[in-house]
Amino acid sequence: MKKIFLFLLAVILFNGCGYDMYKMPKDVYIDLNENKFNVFEKHSTNELIKKTNAKIISKDILNTNKIGKHKYTITYKYKKRTYKYDIKYNVVDTTKPVFISSLNNVTIKINNEEDLCDRISYGDNYDKKVTCKVDGFIDFTKVGIYNLEFILTDSSKNENRKKFTVDIVDKINTKKEIDTPKYIYINDIKKYKNDNTSIGIDVSKWQGNIDFNKVKNAGIEFVIMRLGYQKQPNDNFELDPNFKEYYKQAKEAGLKVSVYVYNVSLNESDGIKCAKWVLKQLNGDKLDLPIGYDFENWKDFKNYNTSIHELSHGYLAFEKYLKKHNYESMLYSSKFYLENVWLDYNNSNIWLAHYTSKTDYKGKYMLWQMTSSALIDGIKENSVDIDILYTKKEN
Repeated sequence: MKKIFLFLLAVILFNGCGYDMYKMPKDVYIDLNENKFNVFEKHSTNELIKKTNAKIISKDILNTNKIGKHKYTITYKYKKRTYKYDIKYNVVDTTKPVFISSLNNVTIKINNEEDLCDRISYGDNYDKKVTCKVDGFIDFTKVGIYNLEFILTDSSKNENRKKFTVDIVDKINTKKEIDTPKYIYINDIKKYKNDNTSIGIDVSKWQGNIDFNKVKNAGIEFVIMRLGYQKQPNDNFELDPNFKEYYKQAKEAGLKVSVYVYNVSLNESDGIKCAKWVLKQLNGDKLDLPIGYDFENWKDFKNYNTSIHELSHGYLAFEKYLKKHNYESMLYSSKFYLENVWLDYNNSNIWLAHYTSKTDYKGKYMLWQMTSSALIDGIKENSVDIDILYTKKEN
């Protein structure tokens, strides 16, 4: 028995003698690519290597969530032995900060000096804070028109610029012109009805008392009602005071129903919190359409200490959590923010807000909010939003 043990030990020692997993055999070659990737982009580890005669075993998705230098250890096989090799790669940010809201010109009373960056909102795909400064000369003590430029800069020195003018005046005209809304009526909307569409409305407490039977008789087929709202990040959600009555009456009228939630979710954790609140209120009730996710606090975005990436993943977390509990969701936003701020949601439902007779939005969407100024029989207190639902996602 002792002889057998000594023999096996000798074999192990002989085979392992001089074997270092991190020492590349002289016959092996591994040629690397440039290995520079943009932050948050998806890349696999096989992209690190241009050419090799070794058999690569490890295949993963690279971590590109943080800018800077990274290391990935590949595992490869050569002549029946397994080796490891460290490959360095660099993650960079080449995306410019975004003007979320800006201005072309502004009028200021003489001697009222201010930080003009306070008048706009902005954000970045990666950084939670962006530097804003104004380029150009301005004298707040002297009447005149000044041509200036906003400059946004992130931590990777990416810049975005926008020109604007400031008019310094002796007196501000405080008289405001009141725009009379141009209302549209159900007969103006019926032209959008075909075999591929349905016509609906979305409502909240601002519509007051609603006669849903009259709404249905007017030609409306579905209602999306505000379930609740959140005023600021970390605030508790509040139920829309008219929700329960709207829901009951709309169902009794035979209308298809769904809900949306106005929220200020800034990251994945917030998105899940929002989804849990929604599920608690619904208590298992089935809906006819996806649940709307409505973020609109863009003017305060620069003060929220979050990035566009984190904001967008707040919705994705909301969507994923609801799907796990058998509910579909949809992201509500205007054409501008869908094109310039939010991530590209190819696999998500989009509720597009674009007030026009024919949208030129190029992305995919399932629901189009085409106006906020419709007058519908059954709703007396205010105008209402009209939504066109497509059986198939547009585009």
